[in-house]
Amino acid sequence: MNFTDSLLTDYVENYVPPTIFRLSRPADVTALEALEHSGVITARHDMLTLQLENLAKIRTPERGRLGDRDDVFEALVAGRPRTEIGAWVFYPWSGKLVHILDEPEFVEVRTAANRNKITTAEQLTLAGKTVGILGLSVGNAVALTIAAERSAGGLKLADFDEMDLSNLNRLRAGIADLGVNKAALAARQIAEMDPYLEVEVFNDGIDDLNIDDFFDAGCKVDLLVEECDMPWIKILSREHARQRGIPVLMEASDRGMLDIERFDLEPERPLLHGLVGDLSTEELETMDRDGQLAAMATIVGVDGLSDRTSVSVVEMDSTLTTWPQLASEVNHGGAVVATVARAILLGHDVPSSRRHVELPFGTAQTPYEKRTPATVSEPEAAVEQLPGDLREILELAMLSPSGGNTQQWQFVVRSRVIDVVHLPERSRTHQLFEGRETVRRVVLGTVTESIVVAARARGLTAEVEYDPEGDDSLVYTRITVGENGPAATAAEIALGAALSSRYSERTREAGRPLTDAEMSALHLAVEPYSARLWLSGDDLVKYVYGEGTAIGNRLRTIVAGLHTETFDEFYFRSDEPDRKDGVPLENLGILLPERIALRILSRPAVAKFLHERGEGMGLLEYTRTWAAGASAVGAVTAAGHSRRDFVEAGRAVQRMWLAATALGVGVHPTTSLMFEAEMLDLPEGEVFSALERAEIDMQMAEFRKVLVTDTDAPLAIVFRAVAGAATADLVRTPRRPLALHLDIRTATSE
Repeated sequence: MNFTDSLLTDYVENYVPPTIFRLSRPADVTALEALEHSGVITARHDMLTLQLENLAKIRTPERGRLGDRDDVFEALVAGRPRTEIGAWVFYPWSGKLVHILDEPEFVEVRTAANRNKITTAEQLTLAGKTVGILGLSVGNAVALTIAAERSAGGLKLADFDEMDLSNLNRLRAGIADLGVNKAALAARQIAEMDPYLEVEVFNDGIDDLNIDDFFDAGCKVDLLVEECDMPWIKILSREHARQRGIPVLMEASDRGMLDIERFDLEPERPLLHGLVGDLSTEELETMDRDGQLAAMATIVGVDGLSDRTSVSVVEMDSTLTTWPQLASEVNHGGAVVATVARAILLGHDVPSSRRHVELPFGTAQTPYEKRTPATVSEPEAAVEQLPGDLREILELAMLSPSGGNTQQWQFVVRSRVIDVVHLPERSRTHQLFEGRETVRRVVLGTVTESIVVAARARGLTAEVEYDPEGDDSLVYTRITVGENGPAATAAEIALGAALSSRYSERTREAGRPLTDAEMSALHLAVEPYSARLWLSGDDLVKYVYGEGTAIGNRLRTIVAGLHTETFDEFYFRSDEPDRKDGVPLENLGILLPERIALRILSRPAVAKFLHERGEGMGLLEYTRTWAAGASAVGAVTAAGHSRRDFVEAGRAVQRMWLAATALGVGVHPTTSLMFEAEMLDLPEGEVFSALERAEIDMQMAEFRKVLVTDTDAPLAIVFRAVAGAATADLVRTPRRPLALHLDIRTATSE
């Protein structure tokens, strides 16, 4: 059997490490050519330039995030052919060939963000450590976390079991991994993250014949993580760890139970804190199923088990066939174990103990049941009455944008007909902005389009009727979703995927200019509708937009009435952690001083003081930063002033936003000035002084002059677009449950 055939037949059952080629070596060039000729390479991935740019950036932090580093980059290349820089890694299980930096530089970049959580000296210490992991279910989360942090230089993984479908409720894997040995799977995942890490796989698990090799052969184990579900292996592994003075960690995935046994500090310490008494490995190995379950319950501590897990112990082999575990708890346990392992390996004071590092109100805990109101059951039952496809569609529609995240819609469902209905009581945070009903009309259009996009992404038809009960009713659109339809196109599928990933891009980083193709794609997205898109990356447009946005936001936060609405809409998540509407101020991407300023400004007396004195000009300077960093400034105008015109404009807004999301372009609506300008000819505009009215009028006229250049069509939305900026970790704006927005009716219920 040749090399290629061996790879194709062995990799499922065994872990075949990736092959590393360096094309500066003639022998490696020849070997790689042979591999290419064999046809096993399915894809090449060469992002070396990006990695070199990363390396140049971390070596010159003093130049700032956006500083020029061309000279550093060229010095790293040093005139060499790009193909000969670094290494080419072939992954036999996928057939991918990947170009990466060589090990020292790769590790330097990979661990750059660890500092100073992990210092350089600590990283070097950890590089000389090896962690052994028994059991690669919970152990998978531990292994991947340790590998991601590089908080060990080597890993030994042991598990005899193979991936099955039921494992996918907690393991990061896919259906193509079914049947793969769990230890081999974890090793693959680590190798795809970092092929330079030393990983040894024991895919037959551990027994009394090979346990010495596990601890001593090759790199010796410095710390053991034991996560297997066979009591006798738990005892056997601890016996050997104690003999060698090796600490042991175990996490039970129930109430965050963490076991720490410092056999390195206490060589005579009883195994498992003495919970199993004098039970030997021989006795445990020969026990029947009931005996082993009792032993497992004893080991994890009967009195400390959550109610739900205690029930599961009783029900094992009756209504359950496996020990219950959840991805949330497994991943939490992986993080906890990896953190404690790092501390021990670095010599921190971590005593032997059994403790609970609990997730607040986790589903395994008794308090969870007490926090669930009985009234929740009825609307949840209503959701269950929906056909599966309609439920998925409406769940996605709940993610639609709305002014102030008011979620001011209701879905009235009759069979496969969905009425999109306005809920006036949920427009209260925009009452002053609603003089012309622009907000609600555009919002009901966006949610309508979400339903259409979600349906088409599933290959279903979606027919929209505007104002089916008249333009003065609360029913804005009626959508009939077919049970089938033409197959979804790639573009429709991409838009459907964007429904769940769309968000308001509030980054302060500057974006790159939009390409002609991106501009065309956004315009094309709006073409089917009567609305019109305006888009410009011109510096003058961004300046005028920035000034108008800053003025609009300042007035919104200090003018009485608007101030009340603003701080009904915006709130601090730390103050109202359970709130499911509005916009958390933490989501605005503002810095700590600005958050403090807004917290102070939220007091009506402070706002009044600033307003009366015409002050507070610098409070919202960050809005100018947002504008200056925009890739483009945009607006969508409605074809006319009718309700349908604005609803259709709302559909266009959502379609454009989803198209931008699919392209990797962020969108950030900034509508304060727009709505303040609408107020000027209405009674609501009386909240402004004469000077403020003139300022609003002038700023809006300037904005229309530079962007909306040849029409007096009404604005539906104003926004900035940002392309290419690195988005910070995103905490999504909350949404209410679908059940609170759903009314399922039958013909007899009318």
